[in-house]
Amino acid sequence: MNSELEPQFMLVDHEADAYLATIKIARESLDIFKENLAKISEGDFACVKFYIPESQDSEEGANIWLMTPFFEDNFCFAQLFEVPEIFKWIQVGQWLKLSESEILDWYILKSTGEMFGGYSLRYQRSKLSPVQQVAFDQRVGVTRFVDL
Repeated sequence: MNSELEPQFMLVDHEADAYLATIKIARESLDIFKENLAKISEGDFACVKFYIPESQDSEEGANIWLMTPFFEDNFCFAQLFEVPEIFKWIQVGQWLKLSESEILDWYILKSTGEMFGGYSLRYQRSKLSPVQQVAFDQRVGVTRFVDL
């Protein structure tokens, strides 16, 4: 993922059946992600997506990608690398501990540009024009999506 660019957040219809299906696929394949997470090579990049509230007592929030995930005792530990400005209680580089049952998506991006998982990213990409898809792919660093 190109970290030199400013964070970019896309609004998605979280009630859309196709989007909800991405969450279901990600949760059903979480064990596959965990197995492959242990096998990633240097230069590969792994992320998980969770809903994070704007503040600790807020009902409003956003689905945010976190990096360097690992799992222990039914929890996922991962680090923030992009945070919307309105989120004052967390910061880039901070580690979060979240229930793995709340995971929304996951991906492994190989150094070759092949992405495994990333089901919500695939959905977001499908909503873009062909020209926008090229820019999206370049921003994310993906050359092709691979099914596990």
